[in-house]
Amino acid sequence: MKTLGKFFTLYKGALGIVLLGIALTFPIQDGESKIDKNSAILKKYYGFCYGPFRKNEDPDKGVLPTEEEIKEDISFLVKFTGKIRTYGNTGTLSKIPALSQEVGLECYVGAWISKYKIENEKEIDNLIKIANSNLKNIKGLIVGNEVLLRKDLSEEELSNYIKKVKDATKIDVGTAETWSVLLNNTNIVKNTDFLLVHIHPYWEGVSIKEAPEYVIKRYEEIKAKFPDKKIIIGETGWPTAGEIIGKAVPSPENQKIFFERFTKLAEENKIPYFYFEVFDEEWKNKFEGETGAHWGIFNSDGSLKFMFYELFPQEIRKGINRPARQINKVPIKAPVMVYDEAGSEENHFEPTGWMGDLESLNIERDCKEFPHSGKTCIKIIYSPTTFDSWAGIYWQYPINNWGEYPGYTISGASKLTFWARGEKGNEKAEFKVGGINKSPYHNPKFPYQDSFGPLTTGIVNLTKDWKKYSIDLKKENLSNVIGGFCWVTNRSQNPKGCIIYVDDIKFE
Repeated sequence: MKTLGKFFTLYKGALGIVLLGIALTFPIQDGESKIDKNSAILKKYYGFCYGPFRKNEDPDKGVLPTEEEIKEDISFLVKFTGKIRTYGNTGTLSKIPALSQEVGLECYVGAWISKYKIENEKEIDNLIKIANSNLKNIKGLIVGNEVLLRKDLSEEELSNYIKKVKDATKIDVGTAETWSVLLNNTNIVKNTDFLLVHIHPYWEGVSIKEAPEYVIKRYEEIKAKFPDKKIIIGETGWPTAGEIIGKAVPSPENQKIFFERFTKLAEENKIPYFYFEVFDEEWKNKFEGETGAHWGIFNSDGSLKFMFYELFPQEIRKGINRPARQINKVPIKAPVMVYDEAGSEENHFEPTGWMGDLESLNIERDCKEFPHSGKTCIKIIYSPTTFDSWAGIYWQYPINNWGEYPGYTISGASKLTFWARGEKGNEKAEFKVGGINKSPYHNPKFPYQDSFGPLTTGIVNLTKDWKKYSIDLKKENLSNVIGGFCWVTNRSQNPKGCIIYVDDIKFE
């Protein structure tokens, strides 16, 4: 089994959550006046990109920080910066702008844009709602982060999202891309009021001696290319750990050198920027290895990295207490919808657990072709690519969860029901519920598993017409439900592949 992370995958690509800091740095050179490091900060860094995810939290799993955790962070950040940048705005992340206003922190609010339409529409709708909520601290709206670099959308598709936000709001709208992408995709600037340019000398193998000046040089190059556009350095930084790339060596010492030298240059040249990043974020480890998890000037637990002690007064050196998140099962009463409508808040599980012949699968969660009820249903397309091909999809909670996290405790449910049909009739498929991380597929590295199952309908022959199916749960223990639904088939059942539709999946 393998999770693709095909849905809700936030912060990929450069994965950058950037510490934006036009550093109004503390004078430290000989002959300059010294600042008492035990006194209050007299000048704040321009801004930081804020990634709120603590240990055991992961946007790729849909495990977001609590509102109280975000509030604690923001109350700390305002002590040494005037601005933050965000990347996504769904769930508790939507609370960041309002919580920032409470403490006087300016906010550039991001919408995470990927190749998945349903999630994009949620992000855009939320961004518009936040922008029109009369918050005075919102200074910019960021539509997408390195979307073109990842090739998730075309220039035209991204531009359409930018234009939609501009037409619906009165706040400046921009997007964020690497410097090289911006130079090669000049049409993206047409609908923007500003651009966030990402410049990471580490990823380009530049030595620490040349890195700060390299960033300034690339910034000036972008400024010259788009002289009529407001340009902000959206991401730049240096990791404390990870692989050596060319002449770029990650280390605590080099991170401090880069931070101190770059922020000084930015101040001297009056360049706005977001520095990458405030806190280490452990969830990034699976995408960028050790490097990805070590860009913060603070550790994930909120302690300041020791090399930065001389740059901050005692109040900041103490850091902030950010303990690992304790994740518990979520109690919920039947009826519980697995799938109601595309993008519905009533959907408690998502089809993120792809298995088997991954290349053979495609899914439309917002199919409008003759749904059983409402406006949408789920369309699954299976096209076997190998002789022994098999494939399946689990609907999971949290998303992409194979046992890393607990699930729901469902009370009052006696059965799982759903409706299904085939495109032509006589398609064969098997439907299941439960069974994640159970024998014979148990992974001892993951502490949790479904408390029952898998239970199955057996192999069924679908008709062209909708038909209701049911799996009995009367005798089952539903104290931990991760896999709320599962579909599986293989080449021997459908030699030429198949198209099937499912709808109205629920525990009742």
